[in-house]
Amino acid sequence: MRAGHPSGTARHLCTPRTPKDIMSLATTSRSLLTTAIGNWVSCIYLTVVAVLLVWAYVDAAFVAQADSSFVGIYAIVATAPVSVALLMIDGLSEPTFPLIVVVCALLNAWLIGLALRRINPAHR
Repeated sequence: MRAGHPSGTARHLCTPRTPKDIMSLATTSRSLLTTAIGNWVSCIYLTVVAVLLVWAYVDAAFVAQADSSFVGIYAIVATAPVSVALLMIDGLSEPTFPLIVVVCALLNAWLIGLALRRINPAHR
């Protein structure tokens, strides 16, 4: 129980309860997305990662090879260091590869956006 709460029960902190909470969550989400894709540097970075990911899947699907191809490594290197750490976790299978690359690319794009805002405060 949370002290001072009128109903006497603990209230979930991550569940929006009022319209004001929902609007605050929407504003925060919009702000995060704008930081990640709201500048041309992040957009170019995300485009390069998308091209590398498509290249890896086209190579795997349509190119006959006697051994493994290392094309997927380029997408991992482009989204390093977080993607490398996540891919080292045991139990992750091949279908999680694009999810890890996409999530890490968005995280890196967000960090690029933050760095650009820090360098040029007028860009907000």
